[in-house]
Amino acid sequence: MASQRPWRVALVAASLTTLGAACGSRAGSEPAQAPTPEAVKQPEPAPPPPAPEAAAEPAPAGRLPSEILSVPDKAWVFSFEESAGYDKAKADCDERFKEEPSGRARCITKARDAFTADAMEFTRDDAGNDVWRIYRTQSNRLVQVYSVQIEYVEQGSDTVSIKKLGKEKGKPILFSGVNEFKVKLGGEYSLELQDEKHGLLAYDARLGFITTK
Repeated sequence: MASQRPWRVALVAASLTTLGAACGSRAGSEPAQAPTPEAVKQPEPAPPPPAPEAAAEPAPAGRLPSEILSVPDKAWVFSFEESAGYDKAKADCDERFKEEPSGRARCITKARDAFTADAMEFTRDDAGNDVWRIYRTQSNRLVQVYSVQIEYVEQGSDTVSIKKLGKEKGKPILFSGVNEFKVKLGGEYSLELQDEKHGLLAYDARLGFITTK
């Protein structure tokens, strides 16, 4: 048994030497791989220059007050609750009919009916003249009660002075004895008049309201 040990030791040593040589050969025989083009990070392209901004278009000029007043088929309808007469009637009727709501309602309605310039329009006649017409409601229809040829004179951003040129028809309900008056617009659809007799008068615009033509 003792005579066999040196042989076994030599065999094991030889085996280890051969295994180490084989491993070293494999490790050294594989060269390092070069990075592929895809693996190399490419620089990001510079963003394109911003497009030049278009020049801002100028805002369209606003219409003159006379143009807003005289839109074809546009009527101006009396707004009692926005006018001075309503505040006066309400105070009076509230005092007289404190305990009678129905009586108060009739009182306010009567005060409203006493004002007869129910609608108006600023239009043109067949000869191309500017005309101011006033209408009154009768039996659920509008009746023209006054007209006069006019001229638009001084105009501001929301006001216009109107001059009567004569050729009146009917009895003037508003601005009696006055040759020139001013209209103040509250936009496209409302206006105010300041009459000496009736105080502040408010009107709202409606299209197609007057159908007497």
